[in-house]
Amino acid sequence: MPTRSRPLPAALLAAAVSAGVWAAASALVAWRPAPPAAFPVPEEARRDLAEVRREGILRVAVVPDEVGFARRRGQPEGFAYELAREVASRLAVRAEIVPVRGAALAIRRLREGSVDLIALADPGPRPVLGGLAWTPPIEAMRPVVVGRGAAAVRSAADLRGRTLAVRRHDALERWARRLVHEAGGTVKLLRLPPATSARELAVGAARRRYDFALLDEARGRLEAAVVGPLEVSRPLGPPFPVRWALRPSSPDLLRAVGAALEEARRAGRIAALEQRYLENPVRLQALRRHRLRPGRGPLSPWDDLFRAAAAAHGLDWRLLAAVSFAESGYDPWVVSPRGAVGLLQVMPGVAAHYGIDDPFDPAQNAAAGSALLAWLRGLFDEIPEPDRTRFVLAAYNMGLGHLADARRLARRHGLDPDRWEGNVERMLPLLEDPGIAASLPHGRADGAATLRYVERVLELYARFGGARQIALAGTGS
Repeated sequence: MPTRSRPLPAALLAAAVSAGVWAAASALVAWRPAPPAAFPVPEEARRDLAEVRREGILRVAVVPDEVGFARRRGQPEGFAYELAREVASRLAVRAEIVPVRGAALAIRRLREGSVDLIALADPGPRPVLGGLAWTPPIEAMRPVVVGRGAAAVRSAADLRGRTLAVRRHDALERWARRLVHEAGGTVKLLRLPPATSARELAVGAARRRYDFALLDEARGRLEAAVVGPLEVSRPLGPPFPVRWALRPSSPDLLRAVGAALEEARRAGRIAALEQRYLENPVRLQALRRHRLRPGRGPLSPWDDLFRAAAAAHGLDWRLLAAVSFAESGYDPWVVSPRGAVGLLQVMPGVAAHYGIDDPFDPAQNAAAGSALLAWLRGLFDEIPEPDRTRFVLAAYNMGLGHLADARRLARRHGLDPDRWEGNVERMLPLLEDPGIAASLPHGRADGAATLRYVERVLELYARFGGARQIALAGTGS
């Protein structure tokens, strides 16, 4: 008869388990992980300078960005684009530009061999990311914060209690953490997705989604020049390098690209590209300007705001949209040389009169602009259409005083001050004559520009499907 095994006493079982745990723990303490294997390089990725020159093509990954690589009037341009072509030319090969969505995808393409070089216009990914070889520095940048009131930020202490946004895995993330540490941990760090653009970072601060965004100094100053409410802090750290990336398995290509970049620097090409793309807000404004496509979807990104504001004041929203495009190109951040702000280029005094506390806010700006247009319309109620609308638009553009001067001139010349075509319109260019302007209460004005403005708005209004008889009292549809 088989004997049954007896269960171990509880104390003995506990001792056995304990011994097993300690033995496993001892083994873990004694064990050391093996060094990580080198990143596997596929055969097609084993391209060095000799292979690039044999094929005659340097494949360059660029991340589409308004500064680094963009299309303007159908033609490619940008800091990274032009510098990459410059490098390829110095290597006696042709650059094949490969646009990719984000630095992470660019790194993947580099590792798998479909590109040879990653060319970035901003700090890009942290150099600690593995499997990459980095060129000598192309340029040095200093970290700054942009936002409303950023000009008052002089050190990390000024960020206490505020929210600071930065892209995840960006070279600047290290500086963001450093600022948080220097501020005693009182700064809330908001880590945005790696694909977030510099423009999105800056606009988020302008719209008060967070207090400040961390950018390099050159890009920060560029964004502040085109996004009206933004200010830039003083540099909050020493310069850090901007580099391009290659595979470690391409040492000859790495040396050749580094030498080509240095040659471009000595020749002044990098400085010229920085001036063209990083110090040129006019170019950036033109690139961001809305493109009209009447009859193909919305007239603007702000149609709902225009409808609401126009309905509140008995206006045709399509005329409001036409005025906005003529004034700002639908850019809510633009500031004119005279200080007019936002979508409808409202002067700060007008905004304050209508109780607007943030004229950069599109809804508030549209409300103030439409209120002013409605008020002007009431002033010219004795003038029949279509001239009534023309007088309203002229007053909106040049001011009531200058328009009154033009009507005064019409009387002097025996013309009708209440009619536009062939009468008041003929007097507007005369306001530019210093001799004539000296005799008028409101002085000189750019009357020819106002004449073009009125014609432009009416042309846009017709394209937008406005009523055949021009009227500010629209359908509200």
